Amino acid sequence: MTVAETAMRAVRRAGVATLAAEALVGVFCVVATRTHAVRITSPCGSDLDDAVVTCTILVLPLLAVPTGVRLLAHRGSAFVPAEAARAVVAGSLTGLAVTAAALLACADALARSTAGVPPPARGLGLAGAAAAVVATAMTVRAGDTWRPVLARRDHMPAAARPDLADELASLAASWLPGSLLARTAAWLDRGLDVWRVSPRRHPWAAVVAAAWSGGLLLAQWHAAREGPWSGLRPALVFAGTVAAVIGGGLAVGVAWLGLLRRAAQQTSDGPSAPGSGRASGRGSTRGSRRGAGRPA
Repeated sequence: MTVAETAMRAVRRAGVATLAAEALVGVFCVVATRTHAVRITSPCGSDLDDAVVTCTILVLPLLAVPTGVRLLAHRGSAFVPAEAARAVVAGSLTGLAVTAAALLACADALARSTAGVPPPARGLGLAGAAAAVVATAMTVRAGDTWRPVLARRDHMPAAARPDLADELASLAASWLPGSLLARTAAWLDRGLDVWRVSPRRHPWAAVVAAAWSGGLLLAQWHAAREGPWSGLRPALVFAGTVAAVIGGGLAVGVAWLGLLRRAAQQTSDGPSAPGSGRASGRGSTRGSRRGAGRPA
């Protein structure tokens, strides 16, 4: 097995192990809520354990979904580009840190519960903790394997680094080449580079808009679940707190996990950045950067 194959396998294994650990801890949190040891409330609630678990439920999908998409987009024997490998390692480490906080919060809440710790919760907690430890070790090892390549990644133009929309378009093209879904994903990916109002052109405005949209939707869900708000102020406080948590997760995604890249530079003939044509519906992801950032 070559060094490149070893590095690719290390990244894929670390990503899969991380997703498994996140899933186990997520189920552990659900069991804790079922036993009423933890109650999903406002992130600024008086109970610290409840607040930590609530924040985890809001943020963890923002970290896990991009990691899963990149693993699927670069599955099999295809070479993993350096940017995708860096994003998987970064997403894994960040997700494991969040799951560790949730694991500790749920364990503390269950330990303080007067009903005791039910056997399913105990087993899930131990399994989640073990999986998180294994995933952390594998992720650190994968990061060490890719360290020389990732050091050279900084010379790649920001617009050429694939973001989540690029990966989704490439995934659709590889799974269903020529289909309506693949063509739609490619059209959307190209549009994000050319539209005036685009998240790639205004990433932080997009983060704020998405965060507030999530906060308002969850405030409505809370009202439907718990009853109408007593007034506009508590509803806005709840929505603003949730928006701050979601916005923080999205900001980490943009700045650290490659959730959004800069829009490609435009010319009279169309996009000129190297990444602008990667999702044309013909599965160009793997060939466009096959030789870039290969581990030595």
